[in-house]
Amino acid sequence: MVGTDSSVRIARIAPAELSAYKKLRDEGLQLHPDAFDADIESERARPPESYLGRLGLSETLGGTFLLGAWVEKELVGMIGLERQSLQKLRHSAELNSMMVSPRHTGKGIGLMLVNTAIAEARHSIGLEQVMLRVSTSSESAIRLYERAGFQACGVLPHAIKLVDAPGQVRYFDKLTMVLIL
Repeated sequence: MVGTDSSVRIARIAPAELSAYKKLRDEGLQLHPDAFDADIESERARPPESYLGRLGLSETLGGTFLLGAWVEKELVGMIGLERQSLQKLRHSAELNSMMVSPRHTGKGIGLMLVNTAIAEARHSIGLEQVMLRVSTSSESAIRLYERAGFQACGVLPHAIKLVDAPGQVRYFDKLTMVLIL
């Protein structure tokens, strides 16, 4: 799917593109440790093919995928959707791994990624809602998700704990948001 900016191509990430995905993901983990549950130290060692399951290639009902935003041949943005696997939760999916390279922020790429992910989610059989968690300190991300139709439904205090040095700890609260499809 192509977004509103003709210089940006939004499409599913293919297995051959997982190295570019990992590179952008590692950049996001480094730049925004409060935005991701995973830490850069653990993730840096993972090979690109370890993310193959996130492509949803074996998900027959849909609802699990990675999308990328490309400017020419460069992956500049990403977003993931992961459908719940337990039977009683299969009507839900979690939006995650949202990242736009700092050189490309402020151009609407993030909203293009979110809107394309929502459109893809609507084509998934039996998927009724999409949830996400965003750091309460990320006001611009919260506004982006609100523009896409998400509504806040609760805050988890101290969801992320960052230890900068011995005795130096920072906590970040996470806002849970939901979009009923």
